[in-house]
Amino acid sequence: MKGIYYKIPIDFGALVEKKDTEKISIDNSIAQQIFLIATTSLGECKFDESFGSEIWEMDFDLLKSDNILKEFIGNSLKKAITMHEKRLELRDVEIYIDDHNIGGLGKKRMKKRVNIAVKGLVLETNRPFLFQNSFFVGPLSY
Repeated sequence: MKGIYYKIPIDFGALVEKKDTEKISIDNSIAQQIFLIATTSLGECKFDESFGSEIWEMDFDLLKSDNILKEFIGNSLKKAITMHEKRLELRDVEIYIDDHNIGGLGKKRMKKRVNIAVKGLVLETNRPFLFQNSFFVGPLSY
């Protein structure tokens, strides 16, 4: 139904018990879709092999410079969001990469953290949109 958006993952237990599933705003629905696009590898969705981004192609290539990674990830996300999120007029995708210690006590385990900011305009409401999230690459995790 147009104008009704559901939180993912869907609570199938509630559906079986004939309870309503949680509804969310269009902004949250777009944010969920962008997160799915960013964390899905191309070809992973069998019903649409163009869904996702090429980020996974660079996942284990830690020898690339941060600037090359930023450009690659930014271009991949711009292309994928434009193709798969029609409710948003994409204005900009900003990528920041930093090294982050995810080790515990006495252990150092450095990973590259990719911070993304997607800016645009929600077409249905004509309101500005901002999505910010981060994940680690090499191997990808969030």
